[in-house]
Amino acid sequence: MSAPDHSDIVMIEKRFREAAKNMHTMMGNVASSITIIDYDSDQRKSLLARYAVKHIKTGESAAAADTLARADEAYQKELSGLRDAYELAQSKRKEYENEYISWETGRSLLARQRETLKTLPETEQ
Repeated sequence: MSAPDHSDIVMIEKRFREAAKNMHTMMGNVASSITIIDYDSDQRKSLLARYAVKHIKTGESAAAADTLARADEAYQKELSGLRDAYELAQSKRKEYENEYISWETGRSLLARQRETLKTLPETEQ
């Protein structure tokens, strides 16, 4: 293995710092995204219940109310909004995971370069 070039180390350090900065910047969005993802199922169930309850109050069975609620255009529109929010949340979460992988890669490469430098014979001047 050849000795690490200083420019390689500087480039790795730069990318490592950029990934750390990006992850720090993303934290608020990532926290919101995790909440949206974790509660998506509950939000969809709550939405369906809000639309089904008006049919149940008119005397429909639970199964019929469920079907009628799902057929409601307003329900479908709100459900589409929840779906869009979920997709955006997943996208933000994946962006964070990619930055984390970049950060881990930089950390690993810097550790490897450090170990390589330790094994090089010292030169006398």
